[in-house]
Amino acid sequence: MFECTCLKLFVVILFLLLYPLVTPAADLAGLEECFLSHPRISRVVNALCVDYQVPLDPERTDAGRIRLHVAVIPASGKKPRPDPLFFFAGGPGQSAVDSALLMWPLFRRVLMHRDVVLIDQRGTGQSTPLLCKPDDETELAADDEALQRRTRECLDGLTQDVRFFTSRQAVADVEFVRKALGYGQYNVLGVSYGTRMAQLLLREYPGQVRSIVLDGVLPLELVLGPEFAANLSASLEKLFFRCAADASCHQAFPRLREDWREYLKLPLDETRSMNLRQPRTGERLTLDVSRQAMDVAVRLLSYASETRALLPLLIHEAAQGDREALMAQALRVADSLEGQMAQGMHNSIVCSEDVPFYKEIPPPDGRVLGRMMQQLELICRTWPKGKSFADIHRPLQSAVPALLLSGELDPVTPASYGEQALKQFSRGWHLVIPGQGHNVSPRGCVPELIADFLEHLVLDEEKAACVQNTPRLPFFIDNMGPGA
Repeated sequence: MFECTCLKLFVVILFLLLYPLVTPAADLAGLEECFLSHPRISRVVNALCVDYQVPLDPERTDAGRIRLHVAVIPASGKKPRPDPLFFFAGGPGQSAVDSALLMWPLFRRVLMHRDVVLIDQRGTGQSTPLLCKPDDETELAADDEALQRRTRECLDGLTQDVRFFTSRQAVADVEFVRKALGYGQYNVLGVSYGTRMAQLLLREYPGQVRSIVLDGVLPLELVLGPEFAANLSASLEKLFFRCAADASCHQAFPRLREDWREYLKLPLDETRSMNLRQPRTGERLTLDVSRQAMDVAVRLLSYASETRALLPLLIHEAAQGDREALMAQALRVADSLEGQMAQGMHNSIVCSEDVPFYKEIPPPDGRVLGRMMQQLELICRTWPKGKSFADIHRPLQSAVPALLLSGELDPVTPASYGEQALKQFSRGWHLVIPGQGHNVSPRGCVPELIADFLEHLVLDEEKAACVQNTPRLPFFIDNMGPGA
């Protein structure tokens, strides 16, 4: 369960960015002008959009059709390259189209030479989304009974056959879109779960992929779930080490590791009634919440350098008995995910491609995410297993140029995953971005490096030294912000 890396904490002020619509590399005559935006970003981008009707089951054209939404941002240069960049979002469950503005530092550079193609993967965004009704109280309670009830309610509320919303059908959709838009070879960029999609496309259609960029790498042979708790624990240990090495942070929180151990002693299921303000509406909510709810905040705040800066302060306060600040962040996290993640599509992926491959499920433990495997298995008792690739976890071998990117502090896809996946590529490079978490492609000088890689199909290692200067936010030592 990956990746939303920002909180909905900003006031939205929109203005229109007139993006030049030039003659694209492909024949996009059947597409209509549209506008891409994001509620947290003050920019609107012109694009071309189309809705296709694709088979629910690509192997049976008589099984009905579903909507597939596609947006193309045409290249701005006078002589665009014929090979576009296809982008695949994470989650699983995020919309590629909705994520475009979050990736804009990268896309604006890529667009100087090539089109960017955004496909809302089936089950997400505007492509027949498999959405579950949000419920703040259920999100924060997170006990087994509530999880089972919500899973059943979500499934009962959907009209589509959820067995056909796996990576296998999505890969077939991409090939359909490529042909429909008239492209030949293309480049692929995947983030988090999107790296699985990118690798599957290369594996299944090797002649169509010119180059591949993987950000927050999920090796094909890896099953989601068993390593989540250990990866997060390792990332938090790095956080504690960095705090201890930072004069202001260490002075404010000299016993941060002891604070964390006190936090982990809190009972997982013991609830406490709290009066919190709903971040979007301002409405006061009285909720019975448990440590698992605070774990939601710890986990998602660890993804990005901006939000990791809050964790020492929040962990210290929670260990001292003041849990409201961390709970308020948990509520903001739950609110930020509303409409951003298609939980039903997520379930269709993990219940088809990951949980069936669990060899054993160890007893739950007190770590954050220490019950993740049990909870995913509980979801999949209700959610139908879909029709994905039988060999979904078979790695590939390829000579296609590959650029792999990892955040040094990534709590979900650590740099070791990048090293593991790199073995698949005879012409591959793995770049680790210091001080960063999950999803590094829009950060610092990384957009320039990716755009250069797409042009020359090689990583300029001398130029890549610029990642050492990637900025990160200093630690917050109190509610006023970072120390001096």
